Amino acid sequence: METLEQILKLWDADAVIDQTEPSKELLKIPTLHSKYLGILTKHKIASKKAHFDYLRMKKTKWEYFTGKMSKEELDEYGWEPFQFALKSDITTYLEADRDLIKLLERKVYHEECISVIESIMSELKQRT
Repeated sequence: METLEQILKLWDADAVIDQTEPSKELLKIPTLHSKYLGILTKHKIASKKAHFDYLRMKKTKWEYFTGKMSKEELDEYGWEPFQFALKSDITTYLEADRDLIKLLERKVYHEECISVIESIMSELKQRT
């Protein structure tokens, strides 16, 4: 999957319009649209996957912080039992959890890629 930096480099090359042959440039629009639509689709799927991964991990972390994980589950994740069984401050722990933050960062990254690609596709629509 293309990174944000790769997408921007691709667009740097594709954004150049040959003013001497406008009809040739018009013929490239469907190909460019297809190219960026494919990249957009991959990032939308990745963003949704990151969101679902986040939700699953949030539930797992909730069970961990509330002391509801079994010994087997703790061993599966390689975690030690949490020292406190939280009831009221759990939101603070969930919002500051490194594993959850990493998953949110992944989702936000894909959302930024989506935003850039949607801008590119909007520009392509203006070329007609």
